[in-house]
Amino acid sequence: MAEEVGEQYGRGLALHMSPGDGQRSLRSALQAVADALTAHGFAAHAEASGGSLQLIKEHCPFGDAATQHPVICAVDRGFVRGMLSALTGAPTGPTTAESSRAEGDKDCITRI
Repeated sequence: MAEEVGEQYGRGLALHMSPGDGQRSLRSALQAVADALTAHGFAAHAEASGGSLQLIKEHCPFGDAATQHPVICAVDRGFVRGMLSALTGAPTGPTTAESSRAEGDKDCITRI
């Protein structure tokens, strides 16, 4: 349910970011997601790795709250998927959390 809420919010935000701009490539959409997350305190960037794309967030503005309430991370995963879907105009395949600051990792990495 938390991922669904995040996905709906991500779609809505993406539609307000660039109304009428048309569809973007997955790489361009992922950069737009990284920019939006950075604007909200996540220090995010996109990069290619091993034939896929990943979104790396070097900071979490939720701090210890994400550790105590991992549902926050589920909302984030849905948010990324929703934004990508809206910006590319196509359903996005699964997003996989490869690491998480809430679990003690250095960065949060989501593979697309």
